[in-house]
Amino acid sequence: MANQYFSLKKTAEMFGGQHLKERIEEFEKSGVIPPSSRYRSGALFRKGWTINDLPTIGSKLGFFKKFKKSTAMAVFTTKGGVLKSTLALNLARTAALHGQKVCVVGLDIQGDITTALGFESDLDNQEDLLEVIEKLNRTKGLSDLFNNQVRLTEIIQSTDIANLYLIPETPELVALNDSLSNINRREFWLKEKVVDLLKEHFDLVIMDCSPNWNKLTTNALVACDVLISPLECKINNFRNFRVFRHFLKEFKDEMRLRFENVFIPTRYSKNRKLSQDILSWYRENVPGCTDHGVRENVSGEEATALNLSLIEHVPGQEIAKEMRELLKEVHGRVDQYHEYVELREPDEVMMTPRDQYQHEVRQWSF
Repeated sequence: MANQYFSLKKTAEMFGGQHLKERIEEFEKSGVIPPSSRYRSGALFRKGWTINDLPTIGSKLGFFKKFKKSTAMAVFTTKGGVLKSTLALNLARTAALHGQKVCVVGLDIQGDITTALGFESDLDNQEDLLEVIEKLNRTKGLSDLFNNQVRLTEIIQSTDIANLYLIPETPELVALNDSLSNINRREFWLKEKVVDLLKEHFDLVIMDCSPNWNKLTTNALVACDVLISPLECKINNFRNFRVFRHFLKEFKDEMRLRFENVFIPTRYSKNRKLSQDILSWYRENVPGCTDHGVRENVSGEEATALNLSLIEHVPGQEIAKEMRELLKEVHGRVDQYHEYVELREPDEVMMTPRDQYQHEVRQWSF
């Protein structure tokens, strides 16, 4: 496959805007970033960078820097079709394009994140069914690790970005979910056998969960530092959220967990009053709701279908700029989480940093 090249203009737009063009050129001249390559675009020759040049540029000039410590994120809500895997894809690729070493862990039997990251995307083009089956059988996953048939390093797959990796979903996830009932400390298997080990080698671990609250989801919540939950701006999800928030609070209290909650409004429309009313309600009434979100847009669907983040697919469009602002906000929240945890004694941090802070503010109020 021929290399895809990113021009100076597109590279600058991806990492923050056209004002970065001069700095990119300066960094190229001084050898801080890789030199651009000459490539053909139609009848013209241009200069640009390949996908694996971009992480160096992103780490120097981008907006999504490495966190202070390795971070585990779970992306989960109890409803499908709310852009859960789209958020996981954009977080993973954006972080990787900024020089972070990222591993995505697929926990949804539907395999949306595995597909979105382009893993085995050529299978449908194969002509021989036996060859396809043989290739699928060679793919090992979390169930094989659970059964001690492989080591963790053997189930981690590479992607088109050199520092972005994937543990793909396999059909055996169903059996793994059932098998977790039969072991001691069943809620901690993923944390102790997978995530904690990954955090020793990766800057960011992203777990894309099923919309069903099953044992694998419980494991992901126990293992995460930050929970990313999409809030679809439609009436069905609005009704569902009240129940979800109740069960989530009960679970955190029972398990004495301290992960940070980040709720992200998704699929809202600027032209529908009900959608805007729901969006306003989320922002006014949901602690941890972001100021930015992901609105309905065809470009977002196109990007996911092409296995790309929005900032790669249409970096100059308004929808990509909105995604950039959202990811900046998420990044800031994660940084605040780490800073707050560092200031607290372990036995004091039973609530999330944000909840603890709000609790203390209420105590100080007269």
